[in-house]
Amino acid sequence: MGRTSDPDPEETTIVVKVHRRERMLGLTPLDHGPGLEIAPLHSPIALKSRWDVSYVDIVPTESLVEHYHHDEAVPDDDIVAVDFPLTGPDGVIRPLSEVAAAKAPFAWVIASHVIEHVPDLITWLDDIASLLRDDGALVLAIPDMRYSFDAYRPQTTVGQMLQAHQQGDLVPSVRAVYDHLRTATTLSPKDAWSGRRPPLDGVRSHDLDNTLAQVDRARSGEYVDCHVWTFRPSSFIEQVNELGRLGLCELVVETVRNTRPGQLEFYAVLRRLPRDRSPEDDARLRAAGKQRTDDERRQLETPTVPSPMQLSDSERRLIERKRATLTRARRLLRRST
Repeated sequence: MGRTSDPDPEETTIVVKVHRRERMLGLTPLDHGPGLEIAPLHSPIALKSRWDVSYVDIVPTESLVEHYHHDEAVPDDDIVAVDFPLTGPDGVIRPLSEVAAAKAPFAWVIASHVIEHVPDLITWLDDIASLLRDDGALVLAIPDMRYSFDAYRPQTTVGQMLQAHQQGDLVPSVRAVYDHLRTATTLSPKDAWSGRRPPLDGVRSHDLDNTLAQVDRARSGEYVDCHVWTFRPSSFIEQVNELGRLGLCELVVETVRNTRPGQLEFYAVLRRLPRDRSPEDDARLRAAGKQRTDDERRQLETPTVPSPMQLSDSERRLIERKRATLTRARRLLRRST
């Protein structure tokens, strides 16, 4: 007999977590060496009961428990034991490459919804590359800006990555905090996929006063968590490849799994290039990496249903014909008067 009551939200959450975990674990084998998972909090992808994995986070376990104690979505008992906290007893945040060096090299690194938060993306990728053995894998889950609360936000650029790297950003920049808060939306993935796109002012998550208050915190040097970077599958590939062409990334894109309909994230695997490669090998390996998304012709880079802000070609042609007709009518009207 079928279920007659609504599904238990907690049960649904567990099922979603399991499905996400299995999708990420299917991207690359984890049984050929030790691994590292970044910021697993209470929902690790790689479980210690199954894999040789160490966990790293910004602060020690007890600090995470204290911070999330009143957050019902993060039960205290589910928060994992952090092996490598980036923040030391002196309060200084140390580089990932330094903190986890004792157990390196790793065969793989996992980061779920982390890459978009890091202040200096170039340094972060370089730190991970230094911890990976040759041919090691970086496995990522990344929010797709088109179907998350970033749907109204401008695409971030390689130029902004270069600026953050040059400035040595250790906290999200004023630019990132402002752009994140000023355009964050309550639009759901379901609405985004359906093509629903109401005016931003009607679906903002933060008012101007709150945005400016957080910008002031960022300006004073505080760490204001936000999405520093925005990606979609195609732009992620293009930007990582561009960093490689600039000599700023020792990783190459191997796999990208596009965002599934109704979902808000895509998955990627980056592969560590050999340290002793020749210039010829470097060019060959980078050229062999992924240059575009799978099934690019049919992938949904825009919602399936044209929204009020996105016109189809036929709608655009119709509007242009109407404009031309109105222009001729105005000319005739002026002549008659």
